[in-house]
Amino acid sequence: MITVATCNDPMHAQLLKSVLEDSGIPVLIPNEYSTQTMPHLILAMGSIRVQVPEEHEETARRLVSEFDAATPGHDTFPPATG
Repeated sequence: MITVATCNDPMHAQLLKSVLEDSGIPVLIPNEYSTQTMPHLILAMGSIRVQVPEEHEETARRLVSEFDAATPGHDTFPPATG
């Protein structure tokens, strides 16, 4: 598995996972449930990694880039207010 994105916000990681899966790309988020139940440990765990199989890396990186460009300021933790 190749890491195509790292996030500090569990919701952003889930959104990326949905975008990639909707395009037919299998996704793994190691420690997915730990980051949801213990968000205060995200930075200690080295952020949240979004991973895909090697053969999907190029397409996944393109989709992540497009998603990030369309949603500026999305990956703040704790979430930005106002």
